[in-house]
Amino acid sequence: MEPRFIQGIQDLLDTFVSRNCLQLQQAVTCCANSIEAGRGIHLFGAGHSALPCMEAFPRIGSFIGFHQLTEPSLGFNGFVTGKGGQRQMSFLEQTSGFAAVIFENYRFSSDDTLIVFSHSGINALPVEMAEMAHLLGMQTIAVVSLAHAKSQSSKAPSGKRLDEVASYVIDTCVPAHDAIVDIGDGEKSGGASTVMSMIVMNTIVSETAALLKKRDVPVMVYPSHNVSQHVDEVLEREKSIFDAYKTFRAKF
Repeated sequence: MEPRFIQGIQDLLDTFVSRNCLQLQQAVTCCANSIEAGRGIHLFGAGHSALPCMEAFPRIGSFIGFHQLTEPSLGFNGFVTGKGGQRQMSFLEQTSGFAAVIFENYRFSSDDTLIVFSHSGINALPVEMAEMAHLLGMQTIAVVSLAHAKSQSSKAPSGKRLDEVASYVIDTCVPAHDAIVDIGDGEKSGGASTVMSMIVMNTIVSETAALLKKRDVPVMVYPSHNVSQHVDEVLEREKSIFDAYKTFRAKF
């Protein structure tokens, strides 16, 4: 068997690196600037685009400075139908005005950075999240499939897509409609956007940490707690990170 999905991801990675070196550098600089200023990087996505937000922190190898904004109702669709089902999630993602309600819960600053993940880049909620952040003077980073976004019309009242309102745009290079494996009869399987978005998120996290180290900015890295040796030391370090995160989170 030829693992076509794996080969497809490898091909996407080659294309991604060739197209996004500058954009990644810009994103990392924004994130490092926010953390050095004592502020944070806020992360938003709906549906499967919530997953890279969860990947940022708390995550082994990540560090304090990343703050998830994704609503619980937008980050879990395991019920599929009924309570908390996919239809409700899709409805909220396409609903204008929800972003303003989310923003009312936080005290953002122009020194903050917002990263918005959206494969399509056309739904009202992610677009308005970036638009509202822009009004506050925040730097915004869109992680989006330009192939999909540019093939569709925006559902936001402004008529703009996510890539048109963000300060910086990282193109996942995933094709329109996401799936990459041809299974016959004109159909494809194997959505690639989550894999590529996870790679983007971990790249930003690790390169931001490295840049902060170069700037002599302290970085509290979350350790692996799944260990059988030095358990007390690891637990103490984990506790200090959680305590520090409470102080970080209280800013917002």
